Amino acid sequence: MNHTGDTTNTTSSASEDEDKEKDKGKDHMDIDSTQGDLSGQGLESNYNDGSGEMGYRSGSDRPETPSSTGSWLDVPTPPPSLPPTPPPDSDNENQPLEDEDGFARITLEDYREYDRWYAEDNIVELNQIVAEILSKEDLDSVKMGAIRLCGHISQRDYERIRYSFKENVTLMSTYRLHKRLAILSGITPTMIDCCNNVCHAFTGRYADDEACSTCKHPRFDSKGKPYKVFEYLPITPRFQGYFNNPEMVQAMEYRHKYKQEPGQIDEYFDSTNYKSLRETDIVVDGTNLGVKFFQKRRDIAYMVMLDGVELFDQATNQKSTCWPIMAQNLNLPASQRTKLRNLIPLGVIPGPNQPKDFDSFLSPFVEEALEQARGVETYDATTRKKFTLRAHPVIVSGDMQAIKHATQMKGPNGKCPCRACEIGGVLHSHRRTYYIPLINPTDRPQAIPADRQDPDAELGSHTGYDPLNLPLRTARQIDKQLEKMAAATKTRRQELATEFGLNGESILDRIPSIKRPDSYPHEFLHLFLLNHGPELFSLWSGKHPGLQGLDGPFEFVLAANDLVAIGDETEDATRWFPARFTRPMPNIHTAIVAYCGETWCTWLVHIGPAVLRGRLPQEYYDHYLELVDILQCLLAVTNTRARIEQLKVEVAHYVQEFERLYYRYKYEHLFLCKLTLHAILHVPDDVIRCGPVWVYWSFAMERYCREVTFCAKSKVLPYTAISKQVLQMAQIGTISCRFSEIRKALLFGKNDVPIGENALSKMERIYPGYETHVLRFPCLREFSLNRHVRQRIAAYFRTNEPEFSYGEWYKFLPSRCERWGKLRIADGGDHIRASVACNPTSVYGKRDASFIRFSYEKDKNENDPRASVEMVSAIGYGRLDFILAVTLPRKAPSRNRQADESDIEVDDDFEPRTHVLAHITEAKGVEQDATTELTTYREYGRSFVLDIKNVEHVAARVFTRGVRPAGEWVIIDRSKHVAHVARGYKLAIALVSSFHPPTTPLAYSYFRTNFIMPNGYSYNSHGTNSQGNHYCSRDYGSSAPNQNSYHYSNSDGSYYYSNPNGSSYYNSGSGYSNYSSPNGGGWTSNGGSRQSK
Repeated sequence: MNHTGDTTNTTSSASEDEDKEKDKGKDHMDIDSTQGDLSGQGLESNYNDGSGEMGYRSGSDRPETPSSTGSWLDVPTPPPSLPPTPPPDSDNENQPLEDEDGFARITLEDYREYDRWYAEDNIVELNQIVAEILSKEDLDSVKMGAIRLCGHISQRDYERIRYSFKENVTLMSTYRLHKRLAILSGITPTMIDCCNNVCHAFTGRYADDEACSTCKHPRFDSKGKPYKVFEYLPITPRFQGYFNNPEMVQAMEYRHKYKQEPGQIDEYFDSTNYKSLRETDIVVDGTNLGVKFFQKRRDIAYMVMLDGVELFDQATNQKSTCWPIMAQNLNLPASQRTKLRNLIPLGVIPGPNQPKDFDSFLSPFVEEALEQARGVETYDATTRKKFTLRAHPVIVSGDMQAIKHATQMKGPNGKCPCRACEIGGVLHSHRRTYYIPLINPTDRPQAIPADRQDPDAELGSHTGYDPLNLPLRTARQIDKQLEKMAAATKTRRQELATEFGLNGESILDRIPSIKRPDSYPHEFLHLFLLNHGPELFSLWSGKHPGLQGLDGPFEFVLAANDLVAIGDETEDATRWFPARFTRPMPNIHTAIVAYCGETWCTWLVHIGPAVLRGRLPQEYYDHYLELVDILQCLLAVTNTRARIEQLKVEVAHYVQEFERLYYRYKYEHLFLCKLTLHAILHVPDDVIRCGPVWVYWSFAMERYCREVTFCAKSKVLPYTAISKQVLQMAQIGTISCRFSEIRKALLFGKNDVPIGENALSKMERIYPGYETHVLRFPCLREFSLNRHVRQRIAAYFRTNEPEFSYGEWYKFLPSRCERWGKLRIADGGDHIRASVACNPTSVYGKRDASFIRFSYEKDKNENDPRASVEMVSAIGYGRLDFILAVTLPRKAPSRNRQADESDIEVDDDFEPRTHVLAHITEAKGVEQDATTELTTYREYGRSFVLDIKNVEHVAARVFTRGVRPAGEWVIIDRSKHVAHVARGYKLAIALVSSFHPPTTPLAYSYFRTNFIMPNGYSYNSHGTNSQGNHYCSRDYGSSAPNQNSYHYSNSDGSYYYSNPNGSSYYNSGSGYSNYSSPNGGGWTSNGGSRQSK
């Protein structure tokens, strides 16, 4: 069938065939055919211009043939099974209405009517689609198509859903749906012939070849069809589609509106590359366009990412790799650009082999990038005018293997393995690989290349390179080297290529916004988390393959029992890590193969420092902590140019120490000086040139690769299924960006669910004044305040409202309040589950999220009774026990009970007020900031109450016995690496230990605490007498210099409190309490019963 995009002829032809079959009275059914026009190849496109020169072959150019191995577009989809024909006696009343499966029997007439009505083309509907007038059926079908795509629902299951709900919702057949997706998105794949062994694509200098120039495999089969094709998905229609949606237009202005702050490096737009491009004219193929990069507010900056992926995990005799190519739109905010619906697939280079000429597959992208630099006419829906759209790729990212192909460099096979500098390598004769240590091996001077030797150095001295003054590569230097290679003979060219570490020119050099090597930063995920980090642990565990056969012992190898303990403590740490921190941590000793980039990051940055302390020799442990500091700096949300310059020194020292401790300048240890170790030296420069590492790391690319592997279910035609999936992913993503209604309806993941202050669920509640802290169920509406909790609440109010005594506050509190079990910090903050809501026996209670970080104010000189009070902000850590919503009948206790009623009605102080309070049990003795130093504790201390706004975020813990045999807890606070919104003002907390039960561990310790109140009052408590009794006093500052209140806490648990206004409170510690006030009020209590005075 020759598909030309003439939908009218197709529709009329199908209708005539059906009428003929009806006249004959025979049973017949129209079957959806997934042919070339499935993706809209018949549509007119401006992106195939020059296809003859590049070797592109569209669907209309292919000969008519019943079968093809070229593309999934030509592979027919098997029709669904026909429903059973009704038996002759189907009109019998005794005939059962349902079959043995419980489904009503479907007649062939029903199926024909359904298939004709929902599978044939309709010219009116097609015209509406072209005019972008979407009906309810269109919206429902597109939404269901997205669900099928993201949920990986098979076509058979889709047909079942489609038929089962045909009376409630109208869904198109896959044939019609794919055609509409192609029309709505404007994406038509460019079909590029390639070698059956994936040596190269038939583009550029291979365009007219009839066979592969490398393996000699023919290009076409006996029927004139290519053996294999690569489907390139143009990116320009997707960029144009953004400007059809006003919301996307506004989001795309992120780049234009980004405010650069001097000295900051928080985004790509703070990088030197971006600033340099903005001052440079656009030059395309030698023609200066007279326009500077990113001169207009609509200009788009985007990044290209490459990676290789293994399709099947099971061991097979054949390879099953492919090479996805993806783009990220840097004009979108960081929170949106990595979402699945905003990722931009460019295609997947099929396998199973690795391409030998990567440039031939990138040729269509380069041609399109040049066209984008010249400008493409685009319509803006917000202004209702056309404009010239320019888009520029500015970064090319990926793992080292992919970037080696993209930059046409040799890597470890060249004498200069590094793509960023020209440092010479040292060849290991047995391993046939060039290694690049900073210091030459001292035990094999004859193995040192001439360019690394120092003729004036003494024998056995350390010679090599200065890590802070490496010979960096530049684009101009690379051009000069390429000129030398071009002028040489073939043999000399190979020698120069090995010497320079270059294979030749890169096709990406034609793009004016890409410069080699400045536009190719080292990728964080593969460099640190999947290479250097695992290699370090393999050295500590003694399982590194390079250690086999070397003379030991090695002091950095951990003992077997320490490895077992580290693995167990790592696995047990999962219980004390909130689920939002990381996925479950496998046992790193026994299940290290289960570790991925995320788990390696968690272990290296958070768990490793805790479990290795006391086990790894101190010298090696200190060196490892240097790596932790480097990772924390790179993962920081915000950075400065000065900090990155300092990071250069830290990285240089880390690499030098690594060579001293592990490499030891021995020739046989050269295998430790891999390219991945040397590349760490260039990471700070990459941050300065291209922005923070999170801009170009491969986590989004790995997510894209996961989608690719999910759809490779067919072991016979895996690459055909992948191409189909990637095309639909691109079409659905583009449609969601072009049409706001579809974008609102599609949820590609849980992170797309709208959450905000006005989107509360029925299980959540916000109290006035606490908009940033959302309370969540479970909730106990009538929670009875016991004596201890009541005392802590009264102490809290007494501290923050000192004009009323503790006894007045205690009496003023209601007997019941609401108790909540969960807390959500608004605007993307943490989810916290109080300990009262945790059930360790439940599957949902396996992850603890009750350990928090809170803030308060304290006296800087609290340990010096003679010093003046100096209040400073402080932080603490502890367990969130539960949350209380205490509603007071008015703002504060009233001493004048004869107040005028008219005054009460107009005074806001007499309105009921709700205070949301956090009941916390602190980690005993913790006063450090866990984000800046390793912080430990052994047990919990006292409990107290403070305002819920002082709760900042959730923290994690690791229990380890590396230092103390009895064990201790190491606090994990990742707040420096996660952005948090301001939590409002901070209130002082009451740390009066005597108001706690007598069994509180800190009831007999020396303490001194001071607080500054909002009204200028200060609180000062200190002292311990010889009998172990405590006393404290409250000073009312300069406003009442001699008015003090006294409190005594005795060793038997009794305590006494007095106030200058005449009120007093006494508790015997055995259940008897007495309170008296100067106006004659008060009460006595014995064993829980209370009698008023």
